[in-house]
Amino acid sequence: MKLTRKILRYVVAFLVFTYGFAKLNGSQFTILDSELDKPMGQVSGFWLTWYYFGYSKFYGNLIALAQILGGVLLMFRRTTLLGCCLLLPIIANIILVDVFYAVDLGALLVAVFIEVALLVILKPYANELYELFWLKQKPPAKSSPRIATVGRYAALILLIALPAIFTYWVANYNNRFPTLLDGTWDVVEVSSNLQSTPGIPSVIFFERNRAHLCVFKQRDGSYDWHHFELNPEARTITVWQRWLQKGTKVFDGQFEMSGARLVLSGKLANQGEDSVITLRKRG
Repeated sequence: MKLTRKILRYVVAFLVFTYGFAKLNGSQFTILDSELDKPMGQVSGFWLTWYYFGYSKFYGNLIALAQILGGVLLMFRRTTLLGCCLLLPIIANIILVDVFYAVDLGALLVAVFIEVALLVILKPYANELYELFWLKQKPPAKSSPRIATVGRYAALILLIALPAIFTYWVANYNNRFPTLLDGTWDVVEVSSNLQSTPGIPSVIFFERNRAHLCVFKQRDGSYDWHHFELNPEARTITVWQRWLQKGTKVFDGQFEMSGARLVLSGKLANQGEDSVITLRKRG
C-alpha cells in the first residue's frame, strides 16, 4: 500500500505539473478570436470559462504556480501532507467548474482521478486530521446560564438571517424594479425627422436586473447607459442621460405596446418636433 501511495504521489505530481505548465506556456486559458466575436449569450460554458480565467494573466499564472508548488510538495514524504492540503481544494474547484460549465469530459475524468488519488495519499493522516479538526476543538470548559445560551444561539441565527434578508432585499427591491418594457428591443423603424440624426440606437435594453437602467446600443457597437422611468397608467416614459443621476433628458413622451411591438412617441433630445421610434422585442 505504501508503494501504491508513493506511485500515486508521483503520478499526481506529473499531472498537476502538466496542467500548471500548460497555463504558464499558454496552452490553457487562451481564447479564439472567433469566440470573442460572439455575443456573450451565445458563448459556450467551455469558452466562457477559458476567457474568464485567461482574462487576468496574473491570476492564471497564480493558479499555475499553486499547482506546480503542490506537485513539488508531493514529491517528498515530509511535505506530502502540505501538498495534499494545497491541491485538494484547487482540484475540487476544477471538478465543479468542469461539471457545471461543461468544460470537457476528459479533463473532468482526470481531475476526478487526481482528487481521489489525493484522498488515498491522505489516508494515513486521517486520524491526525480528525483529531486536529474535530477532537481538539473543545467545547467551553463550563456551561453557561440558560439565558446566555439562548442569547448566543439567537445571535448566531441573526448572523445567518440578516445577510440572507439583506441580499434578498437588494436583489428583489433595490436591483430590480420590474416594468412592462423589461427586455431587449430592436429598433425597426424611425420617423422621417430621425433618418439622418446621429445617436439613434439600433437596440434598446430595458434591464430587468438593474432598476431604472436602459442601455442604448449604438450602430457603431458602443453602449450608453441611461436612466428611465415610466408611468404604466398614463403610458408615459422619460429617459435621462445618466443612470440614477438623471442629468439632461434624452427622451420624453409616451409608449404604446402591443405584443412584441413597442412604439415610443415624443421629444428626443435636440429635436424640435415629435419623433416616433418603433421597436420589436426579441425572444
